[in-house]
Amino acid sequence: MDMIRCSAKALLLSPDGRLLLNRCETSSGEEYFDLPGGGQHVYETMEEAVAREVLEETGLVVEPVRFAALCEEIFTDPDMRRRFPQYCHRTLHIFLARTVSETVRERSETDFQQTGSVWVTPEEAETLPLVPIQLRGRVREVLSSAGPVYLGSVRRDEVCM
Repeated sequence: MDMIRCSAKALLLSPDGRLLLNRCETSSGEEYFDLPGGGQHVYETMEEAVAREVLEETGLVVEPVRFAALCEEIFTDPDMRRRFPQYCHRTLHIFLARTVSETVRERSETDFQQTGSVWVTPEEAETLPLVPIQLRGRVREVLSSAGPVYLGSVRRDEVCM
């Protein structure tokens, strides 16, 4: 069955302006960083999805502040399409989010290839191997924009898995 996966991702800022990223590692040992978040469930709003996914992956209770960016990824690798068809075409809805509690709960479900989470400055984030790749070098632009930023569509042949 052909499908396009809807994902909700968070640009989660600390009170001192740092950004939370999930540290991940490919099967070949390469490090990359991803925004916390993931797939939307049926009958779940995007706002509910981003809050649930961030809680699962980081243990933090958050709420979306505003819709910040949209992008699309299409993976072209035939092996990945065969093994993970539900992940090979997705739209990523990126929300600016804030924590609503100081309490950090236990992570219930880490993201695929996630090894931990790290707080970095927006400037540092722009120098990291960040996914979605359309966000590379544009973190501060998205954070400072008065409205949502369209980051574009990309076809990717490299596999993060």
